[in-house]
Amino acid sequence: MNYKQWYKEKIKDIKEHPENHNHTFEALKQCCITPDGSLDFAVMDAHSNYVDLGNNCRTKCDVISGPCACGAWH
Repeated sequence: MNYKQWYKEKIKDIKEHPENHNHTFEALKQCCITPDGSLDFAVMDAHSNYVDLGNNCRTKCDVISGPCACGAWH
């Protein structure tokens, strides 16, 4: 699978099935690994935008445990 197809499918899955993306920090990293093995930060950001995990001072969370985009450690 090429990167563009992977990215499109990953973002679609996050939007349509946010319940499948309640990740720990380690699981979030695994979810965001591209076909070539690099970490995709746009996909990481999509988790905080589309998966409702709460927020901390208006910054949305992206994980259920570990270091979070909100600046806290859950």
